[in-house]
Amino acid sequence: MKQFTTRQIVLLSVLMEVSITLVHAPTQAADYARQHAYWTCAMAAIVICFPIWAMLKLKRRFPNQDLLQSIVSSYPVLGRMLLAMYLILFLILFARDLRIITDLVEVVLLPMTPIVVISLIMLLTLVFMAKGGIRTIIGMVEFTVPALIMTLLSMPLFFGHALDFSAMRPFSHPDIGGIVKGSWRMLGYMADLMILPFIISGRSYNGRSVWLGHLVGTFFMIMIVMLEELVIGVPILTRLFYPTYELARQLQLTDFLDRFDLFVAAMTVPTLLTKIGVDLYVISLTVKRMFAHTSGSLMVWPMGLLGYVCSFMLFSNIVQIYNFSREWTLVMIVFFVVMPFVLWLLLRPKSEEDSDDYKPSSGEGTGRQEDQQESREASRIS
Repeated sequence: MKQFTTRQIVLLSVLMEVSITLVHAPTQAADYARQHAYWTCAMAAIVICFPIWAMLKLKRRFPNQDLLQSIVSSYPVLGRMLLAMYLILFLILFARDLRIITDLVEVVLLPMTPIVVISLIMLLTLVFMAKGGIRTIIGMVEFTVPALIMTLLSMPLFFGHALDFSAMRPFSHPDIGGIVKGSWRMLGYMADLMILPFIISGRSYNGRSVWLGHLVGTFFMIMIVMLEELVIGVPILTRLFYPTYELARQLQLTDFLDRFDLFVAAMTVPTLLTKIGVDLYVISLTVKRMFAHTSGSLMVWPMGLLGYVCSFMLFSNIVQIYNFSREWTLVMIVFFVVMPFVLWLLLRPKSEEDSDDYKPSSGEGTGRQEDQQESREASRIS
């Protein structure tokens, strides 16, 4: 598996934790926690720290394998059954994210275009992104995420007098029950960060990069939620489907740039596409790990089309996604919070004799052999 730098891991962490979460999760958090909605991001981040710790411990046992390889190499039969469950999970996750960005683009940028056409265009982009492999995704991340970070950091500078700190009163009387309920909704989106161990080898998934990325992602989520409270106000925030877009609409530099929100959308939509590209990539990689002789690049189109169909079958409108977050958080807790501890207790690397017998049947090898295989697949596709 390709060796990643600290910067790339941090950018990937921010991408997975922030991009889709900022679309409409702040509305659900504010609906329960009111003026203390920003605490929901902190509480969800604290919960995510526990599976991150378990994954760091587990990754030390498998420095040259991603989590999917570790599961299959330790338990070939039961591991593939577990991967089938994760495949369904990743497929629903891909369908949810694709439906969210499709509705967002239809409402914000292309209101006269049929939603089916918008979704197909998105799918075509995602397929070519996932077919390019992890190198293509990393290249997109290094371009889109810094642009998103610069946009988010520059937004507070343009509000100035629009910030109303009275919207956060009373400061010292938080509704603990409301904060817990809001954190439940927020956790279902921020837990997407736990997808990274499935696509990153243990050598690259190191503590310094992962903790720094988690810290930066949590900081930006708290900053965005606080800005939405101070600029939009809690009563209005709780009635919006796209609060971050409404926050961008409040930016007016001059009469000439009164539609500054289009610039923000131009910086945000590619970032959302990159995140969904990671979803499609991990789906194809899961199929590849389940069936050793299957080419992951050949599975991108079938899995993408299946996710496209599921996005309309499972979610007929954005309201269903909004209501689905209550049950979805429970699923994410089982697979991304509890399961890492179970895997940490059960997975052990095999002896050298067993690993030598396993390598020919599964197509696994050293990091250099993985890179050569991905390069050959990419060249065949092109």
